[in-house]
Amino acid sequence: MNVHDFHIDPETLHETPDHPAELATWLDEQRPDDHHSWSAVGLAARLLRRLDQAEDAANRALALRPTTAARLRRAHVLQWQGRFPEANAEFEACLADAGDLLDYAHQHAGKCHYDQGRWDLALEHFHKALRLRTTPDLVASTELAIDAADACLTAATTATELHRLVPAVHRASGPRVVARITDRPPHLGLLADLASLLVTGPVPRETARNLHRYTADIDTHHTQLAEAGWLTSTPDEVTATPRCLPVLHLVNEVHAEVATTFWPTPIPIPIQVDHPMAKATTGPSPAAHLFDQLRALRHHRADAHAHAWSAEGLTAQEMQDLPADTPTRIRIEATTNRLASRPYRPLTRESRTNLITALRTLADKSTEPT
Repeated sequence: MNVHDFHIDPETLHETPDHPAELATWLDEQRPDDHHSWSAVGLAARLLRRLDQAEDAANRALALRPTTAARLRRAHVLQWQGRFPEANAEFEACLADAGDLLDYAHQHAGKCHYDQGRWDLALEHFHKALRLRTTPDLVASTELAIDAADACLTAATTATELHRLVPAVHRASGPRVVARITDRPPHLGLLADLASLLVTGPVPRETARNLHRYTADIDTHHTQLAEAGWLTSTPDEVTATPRCLPVLHLVNEVHAEVATTFWPTPIPIPIQVDHPMAKATTGPSPAAHLFDQLRALRHHRADAHAHAWSAEGLTAQEMQDLPADTPTRIRIEATTNRLASRPYRPLTRESRTNLITALRTLADKSTEPT
């Protein structure tokens, strides 16, 4: 057993130690005194995410032998610490003087951009590394990185289309619902978002909350709807009352009508998404089914975003107030796209490209003459 053995996480592209306990024991026993031993300690500390220790070891190794390889190892530590401007500058310097290590420099510069959610730049470096590599293991590692970055780029690009298409159906549907409704509930927009789930039975309370996680008083809204006779609400679930069901059916009918006018020739969506909204049914028409698929993908991404900011210890309000150029925000957005990329990963890169192209053909307004 080699305690330094590791594997590459296909989603983060970070190395993960195969024997973390044994590696930690080995690291604690070391007393490095030369370039090689400091380099080995730095690698072990980074794999174990003892990043301050890894930085110290990398600096000592670099001072003893200022090689490109040592600079790359130090830049890798800076990357994992989230010190991206420093890491980017170090990788760029290494690329200018990499020599025989040029493929490694491109590979690791690409991974640094990958951690920042700069998928196009990551892909540029990965493709350059691939053209330089011939060893099967190294080729496979770069091909894994290319596929991961392409899936994340697909998630980010698709998100733009989802944010364009789904709200457009809601905006066009609102006035039609209001014009046709006879018994109007409070918080009609909230019910409209839940309509395709509520018509089939109870909805888990957590799902109902998550669909409106940026509405600070969502529980109050549920309570008001329950007190007015539109929902029954328990700590575990919300259920539409008989009074509410006609409104929900009307909302679904209008959503289906609007979707059909927008997309008279719906496109196929060749993926399944693991999200409660994947069970939603707006209507039997192909356009209504497409609307359900697009909403499920959009909410899947919203959940990925929430997972990313909550992992950073933030609340929904703190996330909304977070400036765009902070290291924390960069990590959150990159993590969001990595998580959101999961439904797209089983697709070939050609299929991902075709999906994006097809989404861009979909209208966000009615194709019917006025």
